[in-house]
Amino acid sequence: MNYSEALEKLQSFGQQHLLHYWESLSESEQQQLLKQIVALDIPTFNLQKNLLKQQLKPLKNIKPIQDTVSEGTTDDYELGLQILADARVGCILIAGGQGTRLNLKGPKGLVEITPIRKKTLFQLFAEKVVAASKRAKAHLPLAIMTSPLNHEETVDFFKKNKNFGLLDEQLDFFTQEMLPFVSKEGNLFLESPSKIAQGPDGNGMSLRYFVNHKIWEKWKRKGVDYCTYILVDNPLADPFDPVLIGNHHRSQTDVTVKCIERIKADEKVGLIVKQDDKVIVVEYTEMPEAEKSAVDKKGKLLHRCANMSNFCLSMDFVWEAAKIPLPLHCNLKAAKNIDKEEKEENKAWKFETFIFDILPYAMHVRALLVKREMAFAPLKNASGDDSFESVQKALQHQAIAQFEKITGTTISGDHFFELGQEFYYPTPELKQKWKGKSLPASDYVEG
Repeated sequence: MNYSEALEKLQSFGQQHLLHYWESLSESEQQQLLKQIVALDIPTFNLQKNLLKQQLKPLKNIKPIQDTVSEGTTDDYELGLQILADARVGCILIAGGQGTRLNLKGPKGLVEITPIRKKTLFQLFAEKVVAASKRAKAHLPLAIMTSPLNHEETVDFFKKNKNFGLLDEQLDFFTQEMLPFVSKEGNLFLESPSKIAQGPDGNGMSLRYFVNHKIWEKWKRKGVDYCTYILVDNPLADPFDPVLIGNHHRSQTDVTVKCIERIKADEKVGLIVKQDDKVIVVEYTEMPEAEKSAVDKKGKLLHRCANMSNFCLSMDFVWEAAKIPLPLHCNLKAAKNIDKEEKEENKAWKFETFIFDILPYAMHVRALLVKREMAFAPLKNASGDDSFESVQKALQHQAIAQFEKITGTTISGDHFFELGQEFYYPTPELKQKWKGKSLPASDYVEG
């Protein structure tokens, strides 16, 4: 594409202002901008504009989800361990975001999160997979979804650190795509003279990209029947939870949603509900206030199941879900616009697809309700709720509970410590070694 062709394309849908700085650009910058213009999809832009014109439809026929089970069982745990030992499970880790809200330049997975060793989120999850593989005596696969914003840096980070103990054949990367932002006035805009403002297209298309990158096919050839699905910003997420996997297998569901109980009506989490006999997730921004705060006869929140985007999915359903055309969601986000002064509050519409929109297409969905303190501590903000401080407190609470569970002893005092991930995926040998032992004086406890 040359300048004339770019101008013709942009004029066809009224966005020729994207070439405003053309004459000031170097040749390489011009080529960069042309590549972005080539990639612009006019039908998608029209869909974005139409979405902004639509009124939010009132939710009808909403009911609490009934097909829930709390915690799972010992039988689920043992069954899950056997399925893992048979190498029938892989994990998809969603990590396309940047650490902007955490005042970090680069992938969110590079945030140092553990209290003692300052392990990054990426290291923490890699070590979880290594420990789970050791317990299963099988090389369990991990696929990480990146975005064009952070792909090279993420892959280089793993290479530099020798995959934190993962074998090359265990680890795959695949990349999501980008969608342009739309200004409040309904136009595309530039964040720099040669760069159209855009962001990752959400996690909804992740299964399609997973299939398109041939990773589904690779796993299926190896005998993988199930995959778990977790987000990088929740360090309590378990990539290979035997209870979740065993419960999913026993229930013969397409999707098992691992969820937590909502603690307050205004909590910023998606709600898992039923609508016309289909399970859906409604974002807190799209849920009517009356439904959010509705209570049952005992005074408990009526819609109690909160979404963590933590799933176990049957691989056959993943194949089918990859074909589903998912709706766009939009939200006002901070965005850099070269044509607006920095002192202005600059927000624009960001568009994303969400993974939970596959749920209505599943034949059977089940919810596994688990304890929040052992499963959910999202890192979203630099301070306040869902911040470094709250996450590290959650990690400490989890470490205390896990050490006491393994050893059968009680931890007293306020000793701050960190456990190696092998404690969370204990082998029989580790359990025997630590049975009845007290907490060592060291800050970092290895198995």
